[in-house]
Amino acid sequence: MKLKNLVSILSLFALALVTFTACQSEQNDELLEEEGKVSPEILAKLEAAYFDTSRAFTTNFMGEEGVAVEDMFFTYAQIDELQPIDPLAKHYRTTNLVSGLPRVITISVDPALGTLGSNALDATITMYNNLGLRISFSRVAFGQRGRNKANIEVTEFYELESGGFITLGRAAGFPTRKGDPAKGFGINSRWFELSIAPNVNELAGTMAHEIGHCIGLRHTDYQTRQSCGQNVNEGSAGVGAIYIPGTPTGSDTNSIMQSCGPAITFNNNDRIALETLY
Repeated sequence: MKLKNLVSILSLFALALVTFTACQSEQNDELLEEEGKVSPEILAKLEAAYFDTSRAFTTNFMGEEGVAVEDMFFTYAQIDELQPIDPLAKHYRTTNLVSGLPRVITISVDPALGTLGSNALDATITMYNNLGLRISFSRVAFGQRGRNKANIEVTEFYELESGGFITLGRAAGFPTRKGDPAKGFGINSRWFELSIAPNVNELAGTMAHEIGHCIGLRHTDYQTRQSCGQNVNEGSAGVGAIYIPGTPTGSDTNSIMQSCGPAITFNNNDRIALETLY
């Protein structure tokens, strides 16, 4: 009889514990959902700058709080600088570019991206340096601080697919007013787990695309984002959208700077754009 009572008490305790744990889990899920939501005020600023906010969410990226939107990340301070613009503008680079030319830009890659990430970065650096521009890239060790810290850091993040899309890379903005490149970009390691996992050339192409943003290149189909199956005009996004002479004024389907690919190497128009700027 006592054993039965003990079993009953233990069973009730276990049930209560499970119930409490489930409630805690549900509360945590709700909290996480709430933490990921973007305020209506921030959404309005992003939408006024012609960003597609359907999958925007708040996050900490490269040590800073802000919002991930499309393949970009903006801090709240950067979002405050965004301005509504003319949606019919037809341009392709940001107002701010890397200055102090000729210049060697140091770049590092997170060991979390493994051998694939390391080899892809080497291939990306070779792609850019073979162009003979007034900016070149040199690899340094990841995680350095102070004067030895890389100008551009390639970090790892993990993000599941959403609405049938997976974000492959995410740049931390565009060049600063001081003329420095954006601090870096992330590569989604979830991509590595999929059946369509990248090879070195595909990953190098994605890295080259994100470096393009870091040094001031916009999407070549920014008026429509047609490579993503959309019809959305990104506009100037408050950072400028200035036409680069000698390049197409419409979408360039073979450009590495298409919003959603699939190019993995520079085409002739990409070379003209980079040579014109740098």
